[in-house]
Amino acid sequence: MSSTPRMINSFVTALQKLPAHQPCIIDEGQVLTVNQLLEKAKDRLYNSEITPQKHLILEGLSPLNFIIALLAFDGQVDSIQLKPATLSYPASLILNKNQTIQRPSETRWLLATSGTTGTPKLIEHSFESLTQKTLLNRTQGQKLIWGLAYDTYRFAGLQVILQALLGGSQLAIPASSCFADQIQSWLSARVNALSATPSLWRKLLMDSRIKSLNLQQITLGGEIVDQTILDVLAANFSEARIVHVYASTEAGAGFSVKDQQAGFPACWIKNTASGVDIKINNNQHLLIKPSTLAQGNFLQERLTEDGYLDTEDLVEIRGDRVIFLGRASGAINVGGNKVSPEYVEACIRQVPGILEACVYGKSSSMMGQLVAADIVISREADSQSLRQLVMQHCQEHLTPWQRPISLRFVDNLNLTSAGKKDRKNP
Repeated sequence: MSSTPRMINSFVTALQKLPAHQPCIIDEGQVLTVNQLLEKAKDRLYNSEITPQKHLILEGLSPLNFIIALLAFDGQVDSIQLKPATLSYPASLILNKNQTIQRPSETRWLLATSGTTGTPKLIEHSFESLTQKTLLNRTQGQKLIWGLAYDTYRFAGLQVILQALLGGSQLAIPASSCFADQIQSWLSARVNALSATPSLWRKLLMDSRIKSLNLQQITLGGEIVDQTILDVLAANFSEARIVHVYASTEAGAGFSVKDQQAGFPACWIKNTASGVDIKINNNQHLLIKPSTLAQGNFLQERLTEDGYLDTEDLVEIRGDRVIFLGRASGAINVGGNKVSPEYVEACIRQVPGILEACVYGKSSSMMGQLVAADIVISREADSQSLRQLVMQHCQEHLTPWQRPISLRFVDNLNLTSAGKKDRKNP
């Protein structure tokens, strides 16, 4: 292949705009500069036998080698498919590695949806669509050391990688996928910026070591962000800027909420103060029109005539706020009544002594499904008395079909590699 990479808007050309000797990666205590990272990507590219029409599948790489591969091949091949090791992939999603397509102007990044409420689907992004909301204030960026909590192969993981590197920050890569080791690696690297789902934040807060981090930037996304988790984070990290990001593999980076209030201002529906056009349809689904829309056959079915994407997230206007209720496809069907797991979980978490809850549907021959819940309690709490309190609280605040018929106390909740509650395999 040519000894000179094509000069187009790509990951590597964007990184080349940073000072060559600026630190950018912390990996097992080793600090790599921008120039060192670019040299590793250059070696990876020139030691590879690829053609511009090549379709690559990346899987099983360590976080550092994953980043190097993205830098090496973005802008050099037709498409790159990111395959999470923990995601059960239908055969139809595995594209032919030798597939040749007429090459577009830039590399296509193919990402899978999380599959938490259905079969995973491939979404096609570009470097432009992935970085449309990346903050490039490098004066501020240099003050941050981001910890990597997400799977690198997921949309959320990519967002952290791109924000950290292109924003001029450092990215601390954990040496292990073990939860306890991750926290220790962030402490060692003096991480002060962290992005995670609300479920992952609740899990992190159960480990007292996380409070030793001098966090300056906290980002939440991927699930409903309720007022309780916002208040808890604000109380534990009083110096941190707390941002709730609405983003998804399908919609891309949508908008961010910075006022530390659940939901988002209702006035955003009537204007573009959020940075994107927002609407709510008659089914209470949030509709969004990103400036750069991802591609995918099934996405076309969710586009309205005027170009809005149906996110399939249920919302409700309460006063001057729009509040998220949950995924339309994730509702539990109890005898024809739709139950939002997130709503029931929020109710259960109101009981003192409850740290976290995961609500899911259990099959029923008569009702179709019934509501069940796994619950994590504080160490000093008594499970028997809490069981009675939870049932009483649900009796008072939930309709009969919303009330859990089964409560199971567990030490931890299963989270997917996307940091979300695993309702399929609780």
